[in-house]
Amino acid sequence: MSRLFYCALLAGILFTQTLNAQLIASAVTSSVVKLKDVNGKAYTLKPMGKAVVYVFLSPECPLCKNYAPILQAMKEKYQDVQFYGIISGRTFLKDEVAAYVKDYSISFPVLMDTDKRVAEYLRATVTPEVLLIGKNGKEYYRGLIDDWVTGLGTKRTRPTRKYLELAINNLFAGNELVSSTKPIGCLISNY
Repeated sequence: MSRLFYCALLAGILFTQTLNAQLIASAVTSSVVKLKDVNGKAYTLKPMGKAVVYVFLSPECPLCKNYAPILQAMKEKYQDVQFYGIISGRTFLKDEVAAYVKDYSISFPVLMDTDKRVAEYLRATVTPEVLLIGKNGKEYYRGLIDDWVTGLGTKRTRPTRKYLELAINNLFAGNELVSSTKPIGCLISNY
């Protein structure tokens, strides 16, 4: 086969991967996907006319415990953004999730994704991992909340870059920037 064929094939693969990164969120959010919270209340994962932050959480992850107050403050600051906490897998019982929500005064919905359907569609791998999806269904940010954590077990005294807040502010300012960072945290349960 010719070199031109391989170049065209590679370009097609790269284009498809980039397109998939943009559309994977809309695949979940364009259909009516519902998850339930610990009280059994069902939530549609993409409210009409709002940007959404999906944050994958684990009640036992130390980073999720440390970031809970920060995420709660962001939820209160950005009233035009719907925040959803997502607990993926079958590892945690409703009581454990309810205790986490209560202990950290989380007021945004924390939903049970027991079959990991949403985590798989959105390609989430660790907790905490965040995704910002615009009201158009397009992914604008994926990864770390900020740069406080530098590696597993290592962190700065305080964050110097607030990635999620920057992405939200860029989205509201009309900047069509799509960015990502490599999330650091506890692996999402395989159970």
